[in-house]
Amino acid sequence: MAARQILKVSARAFVSPVVGGSSGGSAAKSSGGGNPVTIFSPSPSTKLTPESRSRLAQTCTWESVVAEPCQEDSTVSRFSFFMPSGEEVSFCAHAAIGACSFIANKTLVISADGNLPMNSDDDEQEVVTFFAAQERYNKYNAFVRGKETELFMDIEHYESECDNNGSSLSLFLKEIGLNEDDINNDAKATTFLNSSVARPKTLIPVKSADRLHAATAPTNATKSFQQMCESIDSTGLYLYDSSSTTNIECRQFPKSSGYAEDPATGIAAGALVASLHCRSMNSNDGGGDGNRVQSTTILQGTAMGRPSKIKVKIDDYIPTSSSTSDSSHRGTVKISYTGLVAFDHVSYLDESELS
Repeated sequence: MAARQILKVSARAFVSPVVGGSSGGSAAKSSGGGNPVTIFSPSPSTKLTPESRSRLAQTCTWESVVAEPCQEDSTVSRFSFFMPSGEEVSFCAHAAIGACSFIANKTLVISADGNLPMNSDDDEQEVVTFFAAQERYNKYNAFVRGKETELFMDIEHYESECDNNGSSLSLFLKEIGLNEDDINNDAKATTFLNSSVARPKTLIPVKSADRLHAATAPTNATKSFQQMCESIDSTGLYLYDSSSTTNIECRQFPKSSGYAEDPATGIAAGALVASLHCRSMNSNDGGGDGNRVQSTTILQGTAMGRPSKIKVKIDDYIPTSSSTSDSSHRGTVKISYTGLVAFDHVSYLDESELS
């Protein structure tokens, strides 16, 4: 890499492999699914400023992450997460998954220009450790096995009821082409409930996958939809097929991300599984035992023609002393996200292009 250059890698995280695809690594790439992310990796001589990182993000049409070595410890990476607007956010699960996979496979990604001839079930495992720039004192580990990455986190989960003075459930349903008959009344505990493991998403249980996919995304993430989300302190709607228990189809309509629908949303998937875990809604045994290991597969992006697959596992849930309501929960959760990453293209930017 030439001095003072920035490597730009286009990737997709949480790719759903093609059924019956080959075992040679092309399966994950050929589905066309997953959530796009751009990974920026500056050369050792390139010292980025907060403003230049933001300008890098603004060159993208989706989320991005700037992956840099930690100055104090070169074995640890510093990840800065951004929206396409240039706004830095505290965390982005699919961007973290993509960046960890890139760090572990950097040489192969560069030499193959993204088209890695690698099996997703590679037996060799590499551990990548990083911290999020806005959460400097929390270190995270990821296990990378070929194209598959598993990210481990100890995080706070909390729920809150939507503000009664804000937009109503019926108004939101009208905005996305559904009505209250499409809602599963047996899952009221998670109906119109804000759940968060990073940023609050509003959970809405839909009766079936057919009705879930009948929903229409807000056109261009309209300003009225953004204002509706803000009125209930939400960053987007997370609809899920409540008729399923272990392979759950979901859709996410973000408040204001520059696009109307998201093909894979790690933090929303984590929030949903944490809320379901609290209520033991998607398990036939174990009761309310927070120590019970729970694995759930989240399928997203189907309606967009961009199939994505997020494996979420909860190893432990420790309620906090403030968890006093049966309708809302708060606690510390040990959670992991597992997904396949496909690399599409590698290019270089010169630092002068950011001026």
